[in-house]
Amino acid sequence: MSALTANQAILNLQPGPTWTSFEQFRRHGGSSLGSLASGQVATLQTKTGQYRIIKEQDFQQLYGLARDVERLRGGFSCILKAVKVVQKHSDSESIESLISVVNMMGSIPELPTRSDFEPLTPEGFELDPEDAVELDFAKISRPLG
Repeated sequence: MSALTANQAILNLQPGPTWTSFEQFRRHGGSSLGSLASGQVATLQTKTGQYRIIKEQDFQQLYGLARDVERLRGGFSCILKAVKVVQKHSDSESIESLISVVNMMGSIPELPTRSDFEPLTPEGFELDPEDAVELDFAKISRPLG
């Protein structure tokens, strides 16, 4: 396997901000996520469950690692099959096949990861300038209260 390249940092995620309810998260608005630093994992606890929030660059690193793990799992499966063939048929062709598979696994490059992304916008999405978004919790009227 290839070693970490100079532009890849070792992934060392640490606990980040925690919100005990969606309302608490919503009340803080965009500043809630502003306090989330790279390498941190925020926690949002709601009635439906617990959610983890990470920055895009951390997600891309995790996703790249997960893909590498899947590729390695497939490669090790090939090596195990080649070893079983050599155990049953220890002829030179079988041994050469095993050596080839092991060499191939050693030369597989790591998958690239992205450090940024283009924000997603739904098709046909147009923001009406007449619409107002109220982020102040105290100013939001409640229909039943």
